[in-house]
Amino acid sequence: MQRKDIDFRELLERLLPLDELPPADRGAVERALKSGVSGQLQQAAMYAVRQLEQAGALKRLPSAQNGGPPALRYQRRESLDIITIQLPGEARDDGIVAYPRATLPLEAQASLDRVRHLLRLEEEVPLAEPRASRGRLGVIPQLDRIGSEFLGASDVRLVPAENGEEAGPGHSLEPDLGREAAANSEVLLYCPDVSRSTRLVKAAGARGVQAAVFAGLPRGDGEPKGHLEILSRASDPFRPEDLAMVALLADYCGAALERAARLEKLVFIDPLTAVYNRSYFDLEVQNEMARAERENSSMALCIVDIDDFKRFNTTYGYEAGNQVLAHVAQTLKRGVRPFDTVARWGGEEFTVLLTSPIHAQDVMAISERLRLIVERQSVRLEGLDQRTHRVGVTVSIGVALFPEHAGEHAGLWRAANQALLAAKRPPKNRVVFFQPAGEAKSKKG
Repeated sequence: MQRKDIDFRELLERLLPLDELPPADRGAVERALKSGVSGQLQQAAMYAVRQLEQAGALKRLPSAQNGGPPALRYQRRESLDIITIQLPGEARDDGIVAYPRATLPLEAQASLDRVRHLLRLEEEVPLAEPRASRGRLGVIPQLDRIGSEFLGASDVRLVPAENGEEAGPGHSLEPDLGREAAANSEVLLYCPDVSRSTRLVKAAGARGVQAAVFAGLPRGDGEPKGHLEILSRASDPFRPEDLAMVALLADYCGAALERAARLEKLVFIDPLTAVYNRSYFDLEVQNEMARAERENSSMALCIVDIDDFKRFNTTYGYEAGNQVLAHVAQTLKRGVRPFDTVARWGGEEFTVLLTSPIHAQDVMAISERLRLIVERQSVRLEGLDQRTHRVGVTVSIGVALFPEHAGEHAGLWRAANQALLAAKRPPKNRVVFFQPAGEAKSKKG
């Protein structure tokens, strides 16, 4: 049989049956091919090989025992050709060992009890309420708990890509190492003894951790989803077959996050504007009011109404009006803090929940900033005349504070709505705070 050396681009373009991959995985491969970056091509090829192996399109053959560098051997279904992929082997740096996933045992053994824990990811996590903690992030405590039971480790935590530097349950032991793992899910980073790693020794010592594994979640859509951190109080507790179980858990957690994200989108996202809908907001405002009450702090409800919205529909058409709605929604979303909530209430009205703790002067500053950034941006619309128009948009905002203006949901909404009615009086384009005595105070410019 003739041997021919090829690179990863040729492997992807000529040899692998990419048509048997799911559309999202094929899209990731196409993006890697378009980039032309060797590292991305290698990662995409290894990911595609692993997915095709699981689908049965490729069969892994026993490794040749020739004393040379580690290699993987595959055979395509209904073909005699053998694909051999040379592996770099284990790389060591600062006490951290990089294990390519492909070198881990393919059929690591797991007890029945451990498998039951893993199957609970299928049963429990999709039923988690997306509102529990910023949508799909609400499933993370369940994933952490089930993962710890599955691996028998001291601590298993899932750190989503968008939350990698935040404190709290999702806080990474070493954020840079976590981002490195998330960026390349085909490699597991294992530190068997944290005392030998300058990057980990301080943080790990403070938590009583002796060993750590960082495993990126599969990134079928091309974007990092985050990573798993498995922390142990024992030194060098994981063998290759244990690391194979870590990789399997990472796969399951990635799939669980994707399911939760799809559920959130179906149930709680307004399809036109891509912000939360009224159902989500009704649940979230009650959660945040309860939290503010427990913490003896304050929060704010803002109702935002697009001024003279009907003129966009009548002048430029309903599709142009939809463009204005989407533009304002995304402008509001970019203008608030990451932990605040923007939702479409209905029609041309939006609600903004400024979570506790927040003071009145900060609420006024944020509300005024939202009004200004909408006013200062023009929206590009295509009118019924098929010509492009640039138009200005303004909003009026009514604001009520909890518990200063109301101590329950309905009362807070009435107060904010009363303030909005005052803001909508000509000349509009104002921020108005509710005043119990009926003397609303406003700010503009």
